[in-house]
Amino acid sequence: MGQCVDKDVTIEEHDEKTNSIVKNKDTIGISSSNNKSNEITSKKSTNNNHVISILKSERVSVLKPDDHLDDFFADTRKNLINESTVQLNTDDLNHIAENTVRLQSQPTRVRPPRRQQQGNKNPLRQIQATIPTTDEYTEVHTNLSEQEVRRLKRAQIAENAGLAQEALAALAATENFAEINLRKIDRSALATFGFEPYKDLMLILIKGRRHCSLRLVSPSYESMNEGDCYLLITPSKVFAWLGRYANALEKAKTMDIIDFLKQHRDFGLRSEVKYFILDHANDDTENDIHAEFSDILRTHHSEFKTIDHSIDDDFYEANIMELNRVYRLDNDMLLPLDDFCFRSLSVKILDSNDVFVFDFGSELYVWNGKHADKNKRNMGLQLAQQIWNDSYDFSECLINPFDPLDEKNDVTTQKGAKRPAWCIFGKQNQNVETLLFKGKFYDWPGDLKELKPINDAANSVNRIPSARRPPSIVEMLKPADVNKMLIKQDIPVNMILEQASLGRGKHWYDPIELRGHDIQTISLNVWHVSENERYEVSKSSYGQFHSDDVYIIRWRYKLVASGFHSITTGKASVRKTDTGRDRVAYLIWQGVNASPNEKGISALMTVFLDEEKGPHIHVIQEREEATFIQLFDGTFTIHMGKRNQSKERKSHWRLYVFLGEIEVENHWWELPIDSTNLRSRTSFLFIDNVKNIMLLWHGCGTTDEQRFLANKSAMKLRERRPEEFHFNCEREDIEFCEIQEGDEIDLFWTAINERTQQRKYHSLLNARSNQKLTATMRIFHLSSLHGPFVAQELLYPLRSPDHIAAFPFTQADLYELHQPALCLIDTDKELYIWQGWNDLSDDELDIQLNNANLQAGCPRDMRFTAERRCAFRTAVEYCKAKPGSTTVDLTCSIVYAGLEPIDFINLFPKWTVNMKARQQNQLDGKNLNQKDSVSDILQHLCREQYTLEELRTRPLPEGVDPSKIEFYLSDDDFEKEFHMTKDEFYALPYWKQTNIKKPLGFF
Repeated sequence: MGQCVDKDVTIEEHDEKTNSIVKNKDTIGISSSNNKSNEITSKKSTNNNHVISILKSERVSVLKPDDHLDDFFADTRKNLINESTVQLNTDDLNHIAENTVRLQSQPTRVRPPRRQQQGNKNPLRQIQATIPTTDEYTEVHTNLSEQEVRRLKRAQIAENAGLAQEALAALAATENFAEINLRKIDRSALATFGFEPYKDLMLILIKGRRHCSLRLVSPSYESMNEGDCYLLITPSKVFAWLGRYANALEKAKTMDIIDFLKQHRDFGLRSEVKYFILDHANDDTENDIHAEFSDILRTHHSEFKTIDHSIDDDFYEANIMELNRVYRLDNDMLLPLDDFCFRSLSVKILDSNDVFVFDFGSELYVWNGKHADKNKRNMGLQLAQQIWNDSYDFSECLINPFDPLDEKNDVTTQKGAKRPAWCIFGKQNQNVETLLFKGKFYDWPGDLKELKPINDAANSVNRIPSARRPPSIVEMLKPADVNKMLIKQDIPVNMILEQASLGRGKHWYDPIELRGHDIQTISLNVWHVSENERYEVSKSSYGQFHSDDVYIIRWRYKLVASGFHSITTGKASVRKTDTGRDRVAYLIWQGVNASPNEKGISALMTVFLDEEKGPHIHVIQEREEATFIQLFDGTFTIHMGKRNQSKERKSHWRLYVFLGEIEVENHWWELPIDSTNLRSRTSFLFIDNVKNIMLLWHGCGTTDEQRFLANKSAMKLRERRPEEFHFNCEREDIEFCEIQEGDEIDLFWTAINERTQQRKYHSLLNARSNQKLTATMRIFHLSSLHGPFVAQELLYPLRSPDHIAAFPFTQADLYELHQPALCLIDTDKELYIWQGWNDLSDDELDIQLNNANLQAGCPRDMRFTAERRCAFRTAVEYCKAKPGSTTVDLTCSIVYAGLEPIDFINLFPKWTVNMKARQQNQLDGKNLNQKDSVSDILQHLCREQYTLEELRTRPLPEGVDPSKIEFYLSDDDFEKEFHMTKDEFYALPYWKQTNIKKPLGFF
């Protein structure tokens, strides 16, 4: 084929089909000639058929624009010579004029003279004058067409040969690879581009108890202690050093970093890097790996610090953030961000369009957003270089950034003219940050989070073949494990605010970390929310709340470190007491009868009050935690009604029940004046605010400690005289009287409005169980709501292993569960199964579906029936396994919601009848004060044989599994109906069993 090229051309072409490469090592020199052509033969490569070769080239002349133009247009003079001519005179012209018609004369029009225009030149000559044209070109002939024909033939052969195109091409190749020399690359040299955010030798401190931060420290033994974890990084090896007394979070964080480095090779590490784990608690420190680790860090200090010389993790976390300094590039200046300096860093401050500078003392980084332009990046780097070269001063920080574990906190090392040589100054580009930089942010997206594989649900499900009957809910549910239920959970009371454990509000000690802290209250403020306004309460009214109101409490406190013990000796450690920063928490107490409007306004008001940006905690009435109650030193009281309407009452007597087992956690709840609200296992306070009388009544089941605490709390109220009790101001003294159950005076019966002196409560005076409490009552919620049937224990908010609570739970703990609910209640003397009610919604669709289910002959709730059976079996097994049950005959009864007997009601400090639950259970055939034996009901539910008439009635008897009704027939009745034995029937496929049962009415 022909191609047109200029003079002195090197040919190099790529064909997409053949992958041929036009190669010509020498430049083709084309010499001019006067003949038509001059063949030029190039050097062809005989070793490669894919190389395009030049076969020949020839010169071709090109016509000029005016060539052969005269030949195209004929010469007129040649034609006139051959033709005859005619001679004309004046007479001939006159004769012609006589025979013609004269035309009418036309008026002449005056026209302005036209401007003479220059005539156009010959366009061909104009092109020739402006564009240089050549007289000839070189036409080159190659072997490309021949190679294309050969390729098509090879493709046709390959289709029938069964080999791939690559294999055929490799077989046809004739290159001599012996002549090729490969260059060896030095892999030890790393490609560097300047300002890398890492160094060849780095020692990283991993420390923290809630958030493990990563900090660069000096690579020496002086920077290490046995209470933390470290990461030593070299170009060829990485060591993870786990301290003997490092906490579990630090060790887990270190192992996660090692796994991350193995997969992603951060810090410029290569794939051939080796990783070593040095566990100081379990490993042999005399092996070669420890020796190599020691050689790298060997300085004038040959040993690391002990745990006694380390800084507390809480103190470290609270003060290490003071080293954080953040700048943002604005034009040609670095502006410090005051809102983010000296605080915990969040990724939310990073903007992909900006450039930031982060100064952490031992590390200084320039962070470049991916959309920041080049000028911005260069300017940010220059300004950061100035900060790096200038002198530094961190003397105001409690932690030395160059030696975080320095207890002396030497000021001379916290400021200087030049930072140590092991410090890092580098660039961090967005999306390729190092782990050392990411570790400074508490909410960085989890690069180190474990990626757990998602199990295929379809593969994990045990598929049931069609020949088998699928198991019913009755067969799937099994009783709960009573051995686990009998093990008492030792979960201490602990309130966590700002990631700090407060315990019960006075002191917290961690037995694992062997450290603790005291909680000191600095100040307390209380506001009452009413009618879109808030009113600050006087100090004498602190702790006085009303069930229809909402209150806002601002608690200012601080944590003081204390209770340190040496892990090696077990003795108390002599250390300085570190006082933490002031903290503020806002507690919003909401009464059970408070309006939604006041609840919402209180939350909004708290936002405006919160200048310190502290946490907001909602506290629900009768669900108060120990930390909240202890703020009021044993005088916390909940009054009925609203604060501004409490005076409007008919009776001048008030009744309060005493609760709490610890002095600072004692509190009072106001109850209606009625003898049914009395309990023999606690104390009650009667107050006459007209005559200023306080009458303290102790039940016969109270302990001496309870009586002492009740008396002390009542005396505090007497001394403070809160205005919420509305004592008569005209009487200065308040008369106080203390009486025991059974020795009441007439004033007591007058106060309780019982002239007949009848005890309407469950008194323990003459009861057989008139004994002191030996254990705190326990409640288990029995349910299969989340799959298997389990027993979940309800925890008492004020639980204490050293005290026995008389009333650890309230009625709301039972009635606020998902209904119908089942609860096992262990009073240590008797067991109860509390059964809830079928809480039908008011939706017409749900009612219609429930009625349709009943008309179809199905039980009301098959799952609940199966749960009842499991609950009763669990209760029976619990009685047998309970310690001491062999010597004491424990009774186990079933009580029903809304119909509870008085002895069950008196297990709770107050009780209100739920009419909805009572009506629903009465519709189900239950009676008031009904108590059924668990063993009797369980025997009825576990009945295995029914008559034919009983199984054909609808609804089915309680306890019958509707998926296998025929199973409850006797063997004779079964063979009479099905004409086969049970074994033969259940050997059939499930679909055949269904077809047989349908016409017989057992489906």
